[in-house]
Amino acid sequence: MSTAFPHGPERDIATMSPLESCLRAPVRRVRGKWFFLGAFIFACFLFWWLPSIVFRLLVHQADAVEDGMVAISVLALGLFVAGYLLPVSGNPRSQFSGRMLDGCGKFAFHAAFILFVPALIIAIVLLRSHAAVVYGMGVPIPRPYQAVLYAHLFFGFLYLGSADPEKQGWRRIFTVVALVTLPRLIESLHGGRFFLAQAVVPAVLVAVARGWIRFSAKRLLQFVALALVIIFVPPLTRGDEVIGQDESIKFFAAGSSLRLFQENIDLNLNGYCPPLLVSLTAKTIPYGLLGVCVVDIGGLKDMPATLDRILTLNDPWSFNGTVSGTGSNYLLDLYLFGGFPAVFAGSALFGFSCRRFVDWIGKRSLFSGIWAECLTRALMAPRSALGYVYERIPSLILTTFLVVLLVAAGLLLESEYADYRAARGPAMEESK
Repeated sequence: MSTAFPHGPERDIATMSPLESCLRAPVRRVRGKWFFLGAFIFACFLFWWLPSIVFRLLVHQADAVEDGMVAISVLALGLFVAGYLLPVSGNPRSQFSGRMLDGCGKFAFHAAFILFVPALIIAIVLLRSHAAVVYGMGVPIPRPYQAVLYAHLFFGFLYLGSADPEKQGWRRIFTVVALVTLPRLIESLHGGRFFLAQAVVPAVLVAVARGWIRFSAKRLLQFVALALVIIFVPPLTRGDEVIGQDESIKFFAAGSSLRLFQENIDLNLNGYCPPLLVSLTAKTIPYGLLGVCVVDIGGLKDMPATLDRILTLNDPWSFNGTVSGTGSNYLLDLYLFGGFPAVFAGSALFGFSCRRFVDWIGKRSLFSGIWAECLTRALMAPRSALGYVYERIPSLILTTFLVVLLVAAGLLLESEYADYRAARGPAMEESK
């Protein structure tokens, strides 16, 4: 005689609490989960710990980063991993019909194709202008140029997220990836490595999450080679000295954002708005028009006072591998917002949000490109502001819905015209 336990596997899910049903629900396999997590750990290793390893173990020189700071970063990464690995149940549902996805994908493909020529011309112009000056000291990219380059990127990844290789074939997907990558590759040759990463990494993340790329030892070596190209080719082409022992030590030391965290842990923010809140809302709230929470930097006036800009103003001659200045560290962003409790709780929430993004890009969706770009920015968070990961989400979602409305209007007109032709056909036959 068997006994049915009240909390056993036989219990109906309808009688469970929401938390219990979530924990008992089958967990969907997420492609790309471990790939992104490994990439984020590698980014932390590169920007946080590699300089300390070089100093302590290879050249046996004094390391400016204290042991306590290294321990804090390890704990923060552990909490990121814990938040990232929280169970996620349920299948994300498509927000739009297949016809709408096809229509938006077709629109995005043509928009990316049309914008390729102006984006390529702008990239060449920027390469020529930046090559004439020392890296980081040139004139900022004009806003009209930024608008064209980013619109080109947006439509490229809008198509990639909506693409269905079984319907459209692989040629269009490869074409769009090439069209998006080439201008940013040219731009990065004497600019920041993020220009290239912003085109390549989202495409790789979507391809892995959608199952378009299958892992093998050869594929892993290809990803490592790609990462090394993104890290080292832009510095080499812009003339940075990275070859040789002393040059390599200087290169890696300049990239240590843990040292940046340690040296600015007592940063005085009197007169500034909370940098984390500013960076989260920088693309939503018009701080420049309102004249609040802004700074003047690098020839630009009334820019949102994000942490990387504040740090650059405090140390205007240190550029450390970024166009906008010293860079930052998401741990410092969280610490200045709420101390170590914010660092640890924020790291776990950051990890959980990244897991959701990975989950969402694993299906055909108009928003996949947005989440893939967020993940790309998350990989840069160990040496940039945390709000930089999320700042564009509202504007990009709004722009996507505007595209949907435009395409829906076109599909409606197409349907009305087809109905008109169908109704007029018999009448024309009768008149004959």
